[in-house]
Amino acid sequence: MAEILTQTERLILRRASLSDTELIFELLNQKSFIENVADKQIRTLDDAKKYIESAFFTPYDLAAPSPYIVTLLDGTAIGICGLYQRPYLAFPDLGYAFLDRHCGKGYAFEAAEALLTFVRDCGKYNALGAITTPENSASNKLLKKLNFLLVGTFQLVADMEKTNLYINQLNK
Repeated sequence: MAEILTQTERLILRRASLSDTELIFELLNQKSFIENVADKQIRTLDDAKKYIESAFFTPYDLAAPSPYIVTLLDGTAIGICGLYQRPYLAFPDLGYAFLDRHCGKGYAFEAAEALLTFVRDCGKYNALGAITTPENSASNKLLKKLNFLLVGTFQLVADMEKTNLYINQLNK
């Protein structure tokens, strides 16, 4: 069984394993993921496996900001939630995505809140960021509920659309 990071009343956040290949394949190919995050070009299960190895295992091995698999208590994988270190940000940012059939049930808030508590308790970071498209009203609303403050809308990199940048000062 994969190592558990934290647990809530309904959810477990745990390290990814190669058994999560089908979840990653489905999640990253959802229209909502492609529209709100990016098209990661995951076209086969082998692509999904390679994605897990690079996007999950590499940060784990480096003790860097990392994403985690979110499951229900019965082990059903429903999404991802974690920290990412973007080359254009000076601090890690919070990211999450859930299978569409599990959206609207409060899981994103519950997982993100648990991750923020874990990060705050470990004391490694003073602040976290979050980025969303201005049109992603659900994520914009969720970030505000998690006490992230919108600091502006920027074009963070040349080939990227404008994005909302949020900051959460963890020590406050």
